[in-house]
Amino acid sequence: MKLRLIDPVFFSVRGDGTYMSSPRIKGRVKVHPLVVGILTSAPDGIDTEALTAESENVALAIAKLRGLGYLTSMDNAGDRELPAPWKEWGALAWQFHQSIRDAPFVRPESEGIAEYYESLNGRDRPANSRRMEPDGEILLLPRVRARMPVSFQDVLEGRRTHRDFSGDPIPLDEFATLLQYSFGPLRFIDAGKMGVLELRANASGGSRHETEAYVVVLNVVGVDPGIYRYEGIRHGLVPVREAVPSEALEHLTFNQGFFEKAGFGVFTTAFSTRMSWKYPHPRAYKMLLHNVGHVAQVFSMTSVALGLGAAITGAFRDTEVEQLLGNDEPGEFATFVMVCGIPVQTGDGLPVRYRTPSAAFVP
Repeated sequence: MKLRLIDPVFFSVRGDGTYMSSPRIKGRVKVHPLVVGILTSAPDGIDTEALTAESENVALAIAKLRGLGYLTSMDNAGDRELPAPWKEWGALAWQFHQSIRDAPFVRPESEGIAEYYESLNGRDRPANSRRMEPDGEILLLPRVRARMPVSFQDVLEGRRTHRDFSGDPIPLDEFATLLQYSFGPLRFIDAGKMGVLELRANASGGSRHETEAYVVVLNVVGVDPGIYRYEGIRHGLVPVREAVPSEALEHLTFNQGFFEKAGFGVFTTAFSTRMSWKYPHPRAYKMLLHNVGHVAQVFSMTSVALGLGAAITGAFRDTEVEQLLGNDEPGEFATFVMVCGIPVQTGDGLPVRYRTPSAAFVP
């Protein structure tokens, strides 16, 4: 009888061997290189009878893979469609999912910690923040923190996505305060071999804080419209380019409507080498995406505390955003979009476009 591999199957080579996986089967299995060669060099099917005569161990491995579901009969058409969610997300998403699982984290008291630190010291440590040209221009923002009289409970209950803004300008103090708490350091600590680390309001794996903020000023008191990079250490705005029309910003975010009367927006990027220096394995990419989510939540909730409204979205045109920002470094890429303005709300504080369910729909 002849067998074939189910479709698709991925092979990955790690330090401890070769593994195979499929979006159709949970987990992965370690396979011998000889078996991999047989599996991948038989487009017309694997003759199990010939394998039995050739090698008992290989035949046993093939039988085990069949039992796990990796091998099926030649005439079985049951693997034409992937199961959810991989049917919708695609096999490449599964491959990423598998590559970040079971990462080898090193604990401070483990045997491998000395080798880990030696490896770190052998690579240049990336700076915690972007270096500014000595003669570069920077607009220093006020360090006076705007008042936040709203209780934490009210912040939790008032956090909503706002896409409708009044078009009124955002006061400078509120603007500066929001940037500081969302993207700036609040304290510094000496982490020994890890260097001096920033402590920000948002959580970050290893305190790497790889998220950079490019601020698109539209209507802020005392700040000319344009695109700036926020520099947290000096708490200021470094000019990147002149203002662009709100229509262009709407195009970049698939015309969701929130840039039309907003006060400002933020395109975040990941300066990924800050993360990969400490975490040299694929799982760090997952942590990086978590980190920008933490930043977005602080941005959104601080907006509420300041009496502002915010919208956050991952729906944007990556390549065009990076071109707008002048970002041509492979290790820095766009991750998120945040928008802020004076919200238009109903009497109970909800965004105007929200509708409450009628009594007929209450279960």
